[in-house]
Amino acid sequence: MANTELLMSEEVIYLKLDTYLAQWVVHEYGTPVAFPKNSYENDLLELSLTVRPKNGTAEEETIDGKVPISLPYFKNKDVRYNNYLPIEGQRAMQKCIRSRFIVSLWQDLHKFGNIGKQKQDLIYAWMAAHGIEATERNWNTLAKIYQRRQDAYRKNQKKQRKNK
Repeated sequence: MANTELLMSEEVIYLKLDTYLAQWVVHEYGTPVAFPKNSYENDLLELSLTVRPKNGTAEEETIDGKVPISLPYFKNKDVRYNNYLPIEGQRAMQKCIRSRFIVSLWQDLHKFGNIGKQKQDLIYAWMAAHGIEATERNWNTLAKIYQRRQDAYRKNQKKQRKNK
């Protein structure tokens, strides 16, 4: 049997995410967030983590509104010392998590086709199934993300039909 679980250290970093993303990632991966073994997120962490700068500010230490992310043990990086995620690494992690979120939303909802009038109910149901608070703001954000993805998909479909 293959080992599919990753051994996690006691080290945790905190990442600022939009509310809906924070709720989703905690629902999907627990709290503190523990990404799966061999995931892109963990590869990104291994690449980006560094030793905390000596001139770090207290602002970096605040955890209000941030999601705790558990650091796994890496073969080539000791997280007892390399447990600081610089701003570039934070941005990369935020983009990575948002991309995974969009893929999940799209995979679950696009199979309904042109959801039109059912869009509100379907998005609220998806939010409930994925631990996202049912607020108008969250719904509007997800509806916009879904609509942009659907528009891009339709444009791509049109191009493919035209090129045949």
